[in-house]
Amino acid sequence: MSRHEKSPGWLGSTMSKLFIRVMFRQVQGWKSEVPSRAAGFVEVARDGSRLEGASLRTSVMHPRGVVLLCHPFLKYGMHYFFENKLDQAFLEQGYHVVAFNFKGFGRSTIGGPAFADDVLAIARRVSRDNPGLPIHLMGCSFGGYHLSHALARDATPFTSAVLDSVPISMLSYFTHGPLRLVMRWISGSRLAVPTGTCAIDHSLRGVRHLPIAYFYGLNDRFIPEAGVAQLRRACKALHVVGFEGCRHLENHKKHRDRYLEEIFDFFSRAQAAKTVVPA
Repeated sequence: MSRHEKSPGWLGSTMSKLFIRVMFRQVQGWKSEVPSRAAGFVEVARDGSRLEGASLRTSVMHPRGVVLLCHPFLKYGMHYFFENKLDQAFLEQGYHVVAFNFKGFGRSTIGGPAFADDVLAIARRVSRDNPGLPIHLMGCSFGGYHLSHALARDATPFTSAVLDSVPISMLSYFTHGPLRLVMRWISGSRLAVPTGTCAIDHSLRGVRHLPIAYFYGLNDRFIPEAGVAQLRRACKALHVVGFEGCRHLENHKKHRDRYLEEIFDFFSRAQAAKTVVPA
């Protein structure tokens, strides 16, 4: 192919990258140093994105595992977890914690259109740095959405995954204006899977042997009951937990004790199930 010719997917790829750059322009400028208690790092994803991350080690003598945190679509990026002291809760329970900024957040650069690549790049690093330890995933909203698509690509390194406040369809984020038109076009095209814009049940129905929990607020406008019912039908093994009186991303704020108890119980059951050797 000459340099003047374009492949059939060139236009779609260019549009999706342009969309990401426009959408992230306001987010990318917010930068903050990793907490002093954490060790910062940079990991390069396969698409060339340079991903900023932070690693925190539990003081417990025998760590129970590692929790990889995937942040929501907020300008704070991975600092969402530090600001809400969720990292401390995991550390106190004996888990190492790894958080990172998706491409376009903080100091993470944009190398390609698929955020699932970011999750898998960090997961590879976590596996290298923590041989033999169980790896649990937790994704909130946007982070959980792309975590779901990452699991469809490769769920083998993980012991369990918790999805918190994750809309079933990307269109729930975009309810009007030109971005909704762009998202409707991309999510209905052959670019939906490569860019991670298809609905999460499309990916999760193919994840057969990984325990997955789904947390949602009963008053979350991004997650209608019809969507939860659809997800239950598609993913029959999903552990679904609803939180009364909670809107988007309010589960840990309004029901912190129950929220953490549900997570740690789920992690423990998943680890126990993985260690059982068939007769």
